[in-house]
Parts: sequence; C-alpha cells; structure tokens
Amino acid sequence: MPRPPVRRLVRGAVGRAARRVRDLRGPTLSVVMPVYQGEEHLAAALESVLGQRYRHLEVVVVDDGSTDGSRAIADEVAARDPRVVVLSQPNAGQSAARNRGVEVATGTYLTFVDADDVVTREGLDAAVRGLERSGSDLAVLPYQRLEGGTVVRPAPWIRALHARPVEGVTVSERPDVLVHAIACAKVFRRTFWDAAGLAFPPGVIYEDQILTAQAFREAAGIDVTSTMAYSWRRQAASTSQGQVTVENVTARMDAADESLRLLEPLPAVREERALQLLKHNVPNSTLKLERADDAYLEVLVERIPRLVAAVAPDRYAREVPAQHRVMNALLDQARTTGDLEPVWRFVRAEGLQSQLFDLVPTPDGPAVDLPGRLDDGLDPVTYLATAEQVRLRTTVREVLAGPDELVVDVRAWFPHADVAAASLTTRVLTGRDTAAGEVERTDDAAAFTSRAGTVRGYPGSGWRLRFPAPATRRCELVLTLTVDGPEGLHLEGLRSHRLTL
Repeated sequence: MPRPPVRRLVRGAVGRAARRVRDLRGPTLSVVMPVYQGEEHLAAALESVLGQRYRHLEVVVVDDGSTDGSRAIADEVAARDPRVVVLSQPNAGQSAARNRGVEVATGTYLTFVDADDVVTREGLDAAVRGLERSGSDLAVLPYQRLEGGTVVRPAPWIRALHARPVEGVTVSERPDVLVHAIACAKVFRRTFWDAAGLAFPPGVIYEDQILTAQAFREAAGIDVTSTMAYSWRRQAASTSQGQVTVENVTARMDAADESLRLLEPLPAVREERALQLLKHNVPNSTLKLERADDAYLEVLVERIPRLVAAVAPDRYAREVPAQHRVMNALLDQARTTGDLEPVWRFVRAEGLQSQLFDLVPTPDGPAVDLPGRLDDGLDPVTYLATAEQVRLRTTVREVLAGPDELVVDVRAWFPHADVAAASLTTRVLTGRDTAAGEVERTDDAAAFTSRAGTVRGYPGSGWRLRFPAPATRRCELVLTLTVDGPEGLHLEGLRSHRLTL
C-alpha cells in the first residue's frame, strides 16, 4: 500500500494538535443533568455528553432522590472522568434539581440534558463556537425524538425554524424561535442567565415554557443553529407526555398563560406566541378529549377562548386549521350556554381528524365538511379551509434510472378531496432542458388512518411516470395535480422534488 505524502501527514498532525489546543483553551460548557429513577438510560446519556465533540466540559449530575441504581451509575462514570460531578438531594422535582445544578455549575456556558436523552456528536460544539463568534446570549439548537430505537423527525415547525439559521437576533426579529419551548437543546451564556434572573419555577410541570419565554424576552442576541444537537426520548411515564387529567391540562394552560404574561411588554411577540399555542399546543389537549371526562373538558371551555382572543381574527382564520377553529368555537359556545354535548358530538364523530372529510365549495371559498357544519349554529366561515389544508401532497416512492428511461413512482393527492378522477401533468428539469413525462396510474395509493383507526383511502393517487433518461445525475421533478370536483370545486397544486440518480 503506498504511503501518504509527507505533507498530508504533517498537515494532519498539525490539525490534530491545533484541535487539542483549541479544546484546552475553549470556554467551559456546564451540562446540568437531573436524574430521578433513570438507571435505564443514564449511562447512555452521560456517554453521549462525554463523547461529543466539544471537550471542555463540566457535567453536573443531580440525583433527585432516586431509589434505583442511578446514583451508582453516575458515581461510576465520575470515577472514570473528572469532568463529572455528582450531587444528591431528597426528591424535590426536576425544577429544583436543575436549579441545584445551576448553583454548582461554574462554566462560561450552560446547557441542560435530561437523563433519558442523548446529544449528537456535533451539535453542542457548533452552538458554543457560534456563541463565541456572535457574542449572543443563547443558542437554540435542533432536536429530534427517539421512540424505541427509531429516530423521528422534528415537528414541521421545528424544522422550519432551523432551516433559517441566524446569529444575533432578538425575539422581536425572529418570533418563530418561541416554538422552541424546551429548556434542553439550548446553550445559555452564564452571565446572561444570572443577569436575567432565570430559574426553573419549582413544582410546575410545564416549567420549560415559562423559563424559555423569559429567556427569549430578555436576550439581546439569539443564535439559531442548524446542526442537529439533541434527541429526546418519548417516555410513557413522563410527567408531561400523554396524561389526561384535570391537573395536567390545568398545568398546561397555566404555563401558556404565564408565558403570555411574560411577553406582555412585546405585544406582537405575545400574539405570535398565542398563535403558536393555538396551532401546535392546544390541539394536543383537545385531541385528548377522546379519553377525557366533563371535568377535563370544562378546563378547556374556560381557558381556550382566552387564547383565541389574544390573536387577531384574520391571522387566526388564516393560520389555524378549520377543525381546530371549529373545536375552539364549540368550546366558546359551551362557555356561554353551559351545554357540553355539542363538543362531545364533534369529538365522537372524529371531527378533529379533518382528513376524513371532504372539501365543499362555498361563496367564501372551500370549506371542510366537518360534522355539524350545517346545524351547529357556528358562523359558516369557521369551516373554511386554510391554504395549508388545500395544499397538494406528494411523495416519491421509487426511482429507477435506466440507460434510456427514467421511471418514477409517486403519490399525489389533496387531503380533503376525492382524487380518483384527478389529472396529473409532470416534467423533469435538467438545467435548461425540460422533458414532459408519460403518466399512468398504479394501485399504490395514499391513505390516512385516524387516531380511532378509521381509514380514508385516496384511490387514484398512485402514479408511474416515465421520462427519457436525463443527461445529468441531478434533476428536478415537477408535478401538477388538478381536481375538478362536484358543485364546481376546483383544486390545483404544484410540487417539485429534487432527484439524484
């Protein structure tokens, strides 16, 4: 085997030495990790933190009164790595454990990692380097979800936030940062943390929402990074995941109200956060009505109309999907009448699973034909579809590139329409060249399954496309689907996909 050139060897050695010097000189990042009964995942969490690229660390593990093997695992890791400090306290909750860790932490920067989660190799390093460059008060990092051994993509609003990385902005300039309402997957400058008086409110379930609202309000500079940094594990026993109790939904609403109170000095930002809550958080609570009782519903009847009132009506109608606007209107109606039955009828009919229902034309535009549309007494415009609800959906299923022909299998459909008689036109773009494709239907149709197991299929949504073989390995596939439905309903959508052959 030929030996690599001397110049390459020297350059590699110099690069490694420079990285070692950089790590020695870098500012300390304090990682606060509370743990309670976390023996199953604690070792993996610590291993991920200690093994990621940024090496100048101080890891403060706070054992919050665990009775399992958590303390022994933490002590074992600390015995091997002097960067790990282990504290113990009687069980006082996650907020108190985090606050205790912050008291002990000495680093220039501060981050939080839960004991059942893991960090990626590059994310913290990218955030600290960015903060050193920008001088910002905190960095907001991308996160994803772990379900068993499967990595689940972030929610669309988190993907959208981190698709636009930036340094040194304020929350008024980028209010979309407020969707990132967890304390983890952030790096705080410690001097900022202290000056802003940040601390986790004890005894609060959704404490992260409150702390992050205060942090964003006070920050003179915020970095939004694009390097995936954090994987949080979905746990059935979590204090905030999946519970359907009056106490839990009240705590969720209390945290929402407090975060909006903290943002009152910034009215436009406050409205943006209220809209985010109505789009992304409130549906989590209303969907749980399928497993709830009257007492749970009564909390929503009291609290959600106040959130709706915090948003300008035109933005609310434009951005909150029809099924959630209908639910919120039924809650407001129940607040006036005291009658909960219309809400329960909507829930039983799976009204929140809007893809089960078709669009119908109205004088004001296409509306979703949700349960009760003609007889529930609500304003008809409540049922109007948003632009997102009439957007074309497409997926590329298979690409076969031969010497003479490119064959692509796709699905194309509108979520609230019968597409059996739809027409599809397609073309492939390669540089300045455009090639139209031949289309034929396949049996590989899209389908939607509701939370209750009801299936809505989209017969006719599967297509096979044939093109002359492109001259380059990279090309753009453009799809246009047209539906002319009953009563003059007309839908047309265009989507494109970049293909690498």
